[in-house]
Amino acid sequence: MMNMKNSPVLLTIITIVVIVASIAIITEMKQPQKPFQILTYGPVWTGTIWTCTSDQDYIVYGTVRGLGNSQLSIGISGIGTQSLYSLDPEKMQSFTVGSPGNHTMVITRTGTVTGFFTLQTIPDSKASCTQS
Repeated sequence: MMNMKNSPVLLTIITIVVIVASIAIITEMKQPQKPFQILTYGPVWTGTIWTCTSDQDYIVYGTVRGLGNSQLSIGISGIGTQSLYSLDPEKMQSFTVGSPGNHTMVITRTGTVTGFFTLQTIPDSKASCTQS
């Protein structure tokens, strides 16, 4: 059976614990969250190869249109060719391919291809795509 004399002390201790926990949660929630780093490229391809890399894990998302008999090949260094897309003429199509950090992704086109793609990775990473 609970001693009624200790009830206010117990209630005060529980209240203090709840307040401290609430302050800790609110402090954590107020810290700004960094968004993903997103680099966008396109729509014109003057070369046949895009080379993308990041020092952290990353994904490349693309929305492309092939004209005529067009294809995209996507390979990752140390892993090999991951995807080969035959593009339907005059239709927009999309792809998403991920890569571990410090691996190079090579996107090679055959035929005429236009469209955009984004490299998405964590903030403060060193990331880029170059065309050749």
